[in-house]
Amino acid sequence: MGTLAIVMPEVLRRYVPVRLAMDEAARVSGPEIVPPTSLGINLFGLQTFNRQQVFANMILQSEWFSSRGDGWTPMPKAQLDERGWVNRLEPGQTAPRPLVLPAASPHPVAVRCTFAGIGELGAGGMARIVGSTGNALELELAPTGAKDNGAWLELLSTDPANPLRDLDCRKADTPREARFEPEFLAFVSGFKVLRFLDWQRTNDNADIAWSARTKPDSASQTGAAGAAIEDMVDLANELGADPWFLMPYDADPDYLRSFAELVHERLDPRRRVYVELGNEVWNDIFDAAAQAEREGVALGLGGGDPMRARMERYAERMVAAMRTWTAVYADRPGALVRVCASQHANPDLARIVLAHGQADRWVDALATAPYIWLEMEGRERSDLDSIFAQLPESVDRTLAMAEDNRAIAAAHGLRYIAYEGGQHLVTANFELAAAVQRDPRMGDVYARYLEGWRRRFGDTLVLYTSTAPVSEYGSWGLREYAGQPAEETPKLTAVRRFQREAP
Repeated sequence: MGTLAIVMPEVLRRYVPVRLAMDEAARVSGPEIVPPTSLGINLFGLQTFNRQQVFANMILQSEWFSSRGDGWTPMPKAQLDERGWVNRLEPGQTAPRPLVLPAASPHPVAVRCTFAGIGELGAGGMARIVGSTGNALELELAPTGAKDNGAWLELLSTDPANPLRDLDCRKADTPREARFEPEFLAFVSGFKVLRFLDWQRTNDNADIAWSARTKPDSASQTGAAGAAIEDMVDLANELGADPWFLMPYDADPDYLRSFAELVHERLDPRRRVYVELGNEVWNDIFDAAAQAEREGVALGLGGGDPMRARMERYAERMVAAMRTWTAVYADRPGALVRVCASQHANPDLARIVLAHGQADRWVDALATAPYIWLEMEGRERSDLDSIFAQLPESVDRTLAMAEDNRAIAAAHGLRYIAYEGGQHLVTANFELAAAVQRDPRMGDVYARYLEGWRRRFGDTLVLYTSTAPVSEYGSWGLREYAGQPAEETPKLTAVRRFQREAP
C-alpha cells in the first residue's frame, strides 16, 4: 500500500457562483442526506514484479541494468542519454531490461519488438526469440501468473554513433498507436477516481525539479520522478475518471505551478482533479513525516509537542500548495478538490491541521483511510474461521470511526472522503495471507464494507489497491496478478457487483 492509509477564501469567492451539485450536497448533508458513492482505486506501482501490464510497450515498466558475469546492477547514469537509453557499453558488459508480462494466458503470447539505431538484442527468462528482421524482433511469451515468471531482453551491443533506442515491445495484435494495455484499461474501467500515489512514487519523498520530471518519451516510467504527468492525465481522460494527484512534500513553487498548469490545460474540463500534499505526513514510516516534524520543531510550532509541530507544519505547506492550485483553477474552481488528509484512528490530528491558521479555508475535503483491520500476528491458516468471524465487527468499527471524522469535516464546512480503504490484514505468513485473500468470505466482507459506506457516507471512497502481489507488507490488490482466475479474487468480484448495483 502507499500507507500501511468548502469554504473558499474570501478573495476568490467572486469566482465561485456555485459548486457542482455533488459538492453542494456533500457540504450540507447530515446523516439524513448521503451523496452518491463515487468508488475509486489507487493504482499500484508500475514495476514489473507487480505483475500488471499497464503500458502497451512492455519495457516502460522497468529500467536498464548492467551485467558483467552473473550479477545485475543499476546501469550507471553516465551510460544513459537524456531520455534514458543506453548510449554505450563497456567491454564485457551487457544491459538486461526486464519485460512486464502480459496477463496470464493458457496460450503463448506473440510479442513484436521494434527499435531505432544499431545494436544486438538477446532474450532471457521465458522470452523466446522466434524471428528477427532488420530492426525488429519476434518473441514468444508464456505467462502463467506464477511468482517466478520473468522475462527480459538483453542489449548485447550498441553503436555509440547510432545507439539502439526507442525500443518498443508489445503484443503483436496491439496497435502501434496504443499507449495503454487494453486488458489494463478494461480492468480499471468503471472506477470514478484514480489516485496516483504509487505511480508518482510519492512515499520516496524525492526532490525532483520540474525540468527533471519524467516525460512520455522517457525510456522508463518507473524512475525516481515517477510516471509522466501527461500519461496520468491521458489515462483519466480515456477512462472518463477523475485523477487524484499528490504533490511532493518538497515541491518548490515552480513545480507546483507547472504541474497545476499542465493538468489544467490537458485534463478534460468535464473532469475534476483531486490534489493532496504528500502522503500520510502523520505516518512515522514515511520520510516526509520526519521532515515535517523537524521543520515544525525548528519553527517553534506545536507548543513543545513534536507531533503537533509536525501536523501544523503540514498545514502550512498544504496551504501553500493549495494556494497555487487555487490560482491556476480560478476559472473553474468547481473542478478542483483540495484535500487535507489525516489519520483515520486519531481524529485529533485532523483537528490540529484544520484549526492551524486558516487551513480549513484552503481545502474542500477531509480524507482518511478507513481500513478493515485485524491483528494477524501469530495466526495460522487453521485460524481462518476465527478471522472471518471477527471481520464484520472490524468493518463496523472502522465505519464508526468514520462518523467521528465526518463530524470534524462538517464542523469546518468540508466534505468527508476516503483516500484509501479496504482490508488491512498484514502477515508474513504467505500461506495464510493468500488463503484469507482468496477465501469467498472475503467477498462478503467487502460487500458489507461497501454497502455500509454507501448507506452512511457516500461521496468518494478510493480503495487500495488495483493489482498487487501477496507480500510481507500486505495483500492489498483486488487481484494478485493480471489474469488471475475469478474464483481467486473475491474482493474484485464484490467490487464489480457493487459497481453494477449501487444506485
